[in-house]
Amino acid sequence: MTDFDFDEIEEDLDLVVPDIYRLFIENIDNQDYDLSKHGIYANTETLLKGNWQMRMRLGDQTPKWENHYLDFGVGDGCGNYFFLLATDEEDDLVQPWAHDPPGIEDVSTGSEFLQNIFKAVADGFNGPEKFMFQGNAW
Repeated sequence: MTDFDFDEIEEDLDLVVPDIYRLFIENIDNQDYDLSKHGIYANTETLLKGNWQMRMRLGDQTPKWENHYLDFGVGDGCGNYFFLLATDEEDDLVQPWAHDPPGIEDVSTGSEFLQNIFKAVADGFNGPEKFMFQGNAW
């Protein structure tokens, strides 16, 4: 079970948690999946800590980690981090912060990406997504 206080997250990070992420967490909770088992942020504390670490570590890098990026605790295992744009409740875009080559690219809608993460969690990361994602919260 996850434990997120979205009001606290929005206030502390000064961003808007997109509805698609809230729905993802609701679906995770409905199935009683354990995100922390996979190194994915599973509560307010880990999400806030992870986002502040990204801001501190990558805020002066190329590309710059922007304050309206919501790190939800998933990378590709190769030093690239996926994030949701978080300026509006309707935001539905996942992008990676990539270091080699440096840049930000469109990956997919948040809806599609989070559905893939949901499937991976449901499979215990033993299905086709096994090597596509890695939790950032180790």
